[in-house]
Amino acid sequence: MKRIFTILSLALCLALISCGVGRTPKSTTKSFFRAIEAGEYVEALELTTLGDEGDTELYCAIMEKERKSITEKGGIAKVEILSVNPSMEDENRATITTLLTYGNGTTHEEVCEMVKIDNRWKIDVNLNTK
Repeated sequence: MKRIFTILSLALCLALISCGVGRTPKSTTKSFFRAIEAGEYVEALELTTLGDEGDTELYCAIMEKERKSITEKGGIAKVEILSVNPSMEDENRATITTLLTYGNGTTHEEVCEMVKIDNRWKIDVNLNTK
């Protein structure tokens, strides 16, 4: 009986955690960088507008390169949200500025365009403008 309760408790916790992902621009952005750091590229892709589109292998190769860079810097010590700026024209868009602090003490500021699709916030990736 104790074992069943433990399993049900664990399942409930996992369900609650997964419900929080994508609910806000902040949670999406933090989850995205943590997924790349952990090598969870499919999960990271699901947090972007790329999703299942295009060449998944190419996107994974790009994220692998970024993961190696993160590892060389001692991993991500902190993901700090500096600002969230909702769009004045479209309530389903926002710009979020993030400061990544690495284990070796260096930092990198990243600006992400966000879009809300099906009630979930995603990082709006347009490879043609990068």
